[in-house]
Amino acid sequence: MRISHFVEGVREDLGRLGALGDETTARIAAGLADALGPALRARLLEALDVVVAELNHPGERPALAVTLAGDDVTLTRPTGSGEPHPEAAGDLTARFALRLPDELKARIEREAQRRGASTNSWMVRALAREVSESLEHPGPRGAQELRGRGRS
Repeated sequence: MRISHFVEGVREDLGRLGALGDETTARIAAGLADALGPALRARLLEALDVVVAELNHPGERPALAVTLAGDDVTLTRPTGSGEPHPEAAGDLTARFALRLPDELKARIEREAQRRGASTNSWMVRALAREVSESLEHPGPRGAQELRGRGRS
């Protein structure tokens, strides 16, 4: 959905209301409509954020995520692998100091936001998935295995 569609609707509503009065009232209503645009946009995004937060329960996979790209707002249901949410499994008391490149940190933060999760939650899930896959398929990643017979 486009945020500007709703902002423009309120602008038109104010214009119609201003037309009910005299010329000065119409001019004031038009000025208010123009000034109201950025604030209304921010409040609409805030309302969507509250809706998402209320639908996403702590300790569970996010039920809904909101993504903003320019004027487009998208509400999606993030898909998951069906594995339990790592934060629901127990207390998150262990700490791990991690140094990583700024670009990777930014990518992680964007992906977490896209999925409607905190950066910490996203990283815990990603690490749990990686460990789970490593246990299922031991051995170095990217290693090539050769099979067959040879002679020397």
